[in-house]
Amino acid sequence: LTFLQWHDASTIIMTMLAALGFLCTLAILVIFWKHFQTPMVRSAGGPMCFLMLIPLLVTYTLVPVYIGPPTVTTCLCRQILFTLCFTICISCITVRSFQIVCIFKMASRLPRAYGYWVRYHGPYLFVAFITMLKVVIVVGSLLITNISPTTRADPDDPKIVFVSCNPSYHKALLFNTSLDLVLSVVSFSFAYMGKELPTNYNEAKFITFCMIFYFTSYLSLCTFMSVYEGVLVTILD
Repeated sequence: LTFLQWHDASTIIMTMLAALGFLCTLAILVIFWKHFQTPMVRSAGGPMCFLMLIPLLVTYTLVPVYIGPPTVTTCLCRQILFTLCFTICISCITVRSFQIVCIFKMASRLPRAYGYWVRYHGPYLFVAFITMLKVVIVVGSLLITNISPTTRADPDDPKIVFVSCNPSYHKALLFNTSLDLVLSVVSFSFAYMGKELPTNYNEAKFITFCMIFYFTSYLSLCTFMSVYEGVLVTILD
């Protein structure tokens, strides 16, 4: 029986990268919390920064659910918790990229709309709406797909049997993350519109780079899942 095991080299590398990402994100979170009242943190998003970083921390802690023989619980965590936390994070990035363009280009042209956006907490309403939409998508996919673990023989070696979540789980995962892909496209569009901002305002450039990296990883995942079966797919998930 073959599945992602703790002593595998790929697992060790993945765990070390996840631990490094967790510690870096935690350090940023602590720095932002200590300097919350400073203009720099406020301009970076203020409370929205914590709404972005905390779900990202949770996604790093979910790496162990991809290791070991899959169960119904671990498959649920992969399909629900991981995708939901990532959606919250990327929706915050989308709001941030919109605000970059809004502040510099739209506030002067549409002052009334911008006033409503600020007065009625538009960023948080948008994140809440996207989160509820993602919950509906996830619940709907759970109702129509089977997530119980399955075993499949290796076509190259019948003596090897892959143990993984149900194949319908992968289809549901791609469907669930399609919302993240849409958000990333919107975020990239707004960030690219902000390429003419002052040179000392680099946030739009960083968002553009991150979204390009996300597109690449998403397309790689789709490609591998369509042509390959094995533990590598679990690592890419």
